[in-house]
Amino acid sequence: MADAPISRAYIDNFVQQLSDLDQIGRSALEDALSRTDLGNPNRVKAIMRVHCNTSAEAAAQLASQFYRGMSLLQTGQDVDVRAFSGWDGTATDVATDAILAKAEGDDARAIQGLLDRQSYELNRASKRSVYRNGQADGREVRYARVPSGAETCAWCLMTAGLGFWFMTEESASHTHRGCDCVIVPSIGRGDVKIDGYDSTVYRDMWRRANGMRVNGELPQEWAEHIEEMQARREGQGRDYRVDTNGTLYVMRKLYGLK
Repeated sequence: MADAPISRAYIDNFVQQLSDLDQIGRSALEDALSRTDLGNPNRVKAIMRVHCNTSAEAAAQLASQFYRGMSLLQTGQDVDVRAFSGWDGTATDVATDAILAKAEGDDARAIQGLLDRQSYELNRASKRSVYRNGQADGREVRYARVPSGAETCAWCLMTAGLGFWFMTEESASHTHRGCDCVIVPSIGRGDVKIDGYDSTVYRDMWRRANGMRVNGELPQEWAEHIEEMQARREGQGRDYRVDTNGTLYVMRKLYGLK
């Protein structure tokens, strides 16, 4: 195949289809929850299992066809694909219990949290399905995180700067609330060109932020915040890597990121 860039329109169309699925799923779940006694955790968990599984499977199916299209565009070869959602009912149950407990009887807050959980599971399933189809392919496949929205977070931009580097399911399928990055496979031939995606742009953003931190060029307020966060996390027995977490904070401040 020629080394022509992958059309951004192809990726954007995939993102829009996922967004449409998400909106349909959220609307259906909201309707079901609005007619349910949220004080009955078992009933809520049963509803969440049905809706999260349905959304995850639909997203995985869509992502498998995205992978198939990427194979055709990059190599000219068709490939058998499957929907690998990896949906975990136990994880959904645990998250549901936590959301209900945090809402403390506030139904509106609970419903918002449950809707966001479904969106998270849909998003994660789409990324996981791209990854697992790549693993089933038999050719060498690597993955890049390609930002698709106007408000990409600092963590996603940091990882987008790594290019076609992801090799594990954990790294490829990572997602978070509001994440609209696409996991794009490079199939059997190293890096591929994608319209509108240049990993060096994001890498340079990271390097600038990291350089300011390492060289002591931060405004006092930023430096103090990093020190406070490190002390707080360590006091809670939690990890805080200054080289990563601190630099991500600087990126957020420099570029107005989430």
